[in-house]
Amino acid sequence: MSNERRAFLRQLLIGGASVSALAACGGQGGSGDEEGVLPESPAVPPENDEPPVDDNTIKPTESLSFIAVGDMGTGNIGQYHVAEAMRQIIRDQGCDFVLGAGDNIYEDGVTSVDDNGFFDSFEYPYQNLDVPFYMCLGNHDCASTIFGGGSDNRRGDYQVDYHYSQKRYSTKWRMPARFYKESFGQVAEQKPFLDLFVVDSNPLTSFYLDRDESFNWENYGYPQQQWMKSAVNESLAHWKIAMSHVPYLSNGKHGNAGNLDEGMRLIFTNPDADGQRYKLFLEDAFSNKVDLLVTGHDHSLQWIKPVESMGPAHIIVSGAGGKTDEFQDSERNATQYQAENELGFVWVNLTDERMLLEFYLVNEDTGAFRLGYSREETKPVLAKDAVPV
Repeated sequence: MSNERRAFLRQLLIGGASVSALAACGGQGGSGDEEGVLPESPAVPPENDEPPVDDNTIKPTESLSFIAVGDMGTGNIGQYHVAEAMRQIIRDQGCDFVLGAGDNIYEDGVTSVDDNGFFDSFEYPYQNLDVPFYMCLGNHDCASTIFGGGSDNRRGDYQVDYHYSQKRYSTKWRMPARFYKESFGQVAEQKPFLDLFVVDSNPLTSFYLDRDESFNWENYGYPQQQWMKSAVNESLAHWKIAMSHVPYLSNGKHGNAGNLDEGMRLIFTNPDADGQRYKLFLEDAFSNKVDLLVTGHDHSLQWIKPVESMGPAHIIVSGAGGKTDEFQDSERNATQYQAENELGFVWVNLTDERMLLEFYLVNEDTGAFRLGYSREETKPVLAKDAVPV
């Protein structure tokens, strides 16, 4: 990208977007209070009929909102348009964090923690959004070619390193590990309001075989599956959401896990390219345990209805943050809603017993955006009880 174009894109939202986005409301459950000096106590306490306040009393989280967006890291004008639409929704409706569903930096990730890709594909487009982004790795983040085959998984490590870098442009980028769990809010002691489980799907579904044995099924795929299964089983969170890049189900060109990219498989070198073991991984770890599965990879918006193999979980494909695609088979899976050939994202609001999902469509040329679909559902999975104290 030329310096002139980088400067233009960096300034695109400045001036017309002077109202900053709402700040995050506690991704780690912290209060956000600043330290200060307490005022001097009076010699005689004033009379007060009300009982004293217990500062240790848990204030249950009543609601959380987030945006799910994937395949956004193009650095092009479309990504900036989606970012501006997100900013306005955050301003008007609130948002605690963003879920970045992979392909964060096109076309072939980064080669160091200081790579300009972090600026061009993330920091500059989202500079006016003051919320944390919880990221997962996509196939283009772990690729050594522009085709995104996922043959160089070590490149994904640089995106983890950026989470810890003291030279970060901002603190928005959150990727503490290649796969991880993050908790948000609290409803009781030892019981988060929401647990997020982030999967690294790339080594399990790559087009091309990575010669680094660290990322084969025995050394990486199966251990990740066991870790994820244990983390979900131990979770006492009221809501549970899983995020991965490659879809479990999709009406887009990549298709369903277990039969991924059927028409192209002859050119692949990785025996796991069809995603059969990945499919079983997701079912083993998440079936009947999570409320929502968020993915990307196909550049469209889809709300796929629950299927028996995954239990009551609703399945979201939100991969239109920077690119668009047509559906390959719009009836492959039953949907509540789907949209092709348009940029966009999903805004989600969770309360105690219901979830509201809103799909926003963004015009790639003008940036104009509109609500495409809105629907409310009751909580799909019965939550565990907290451990008695």
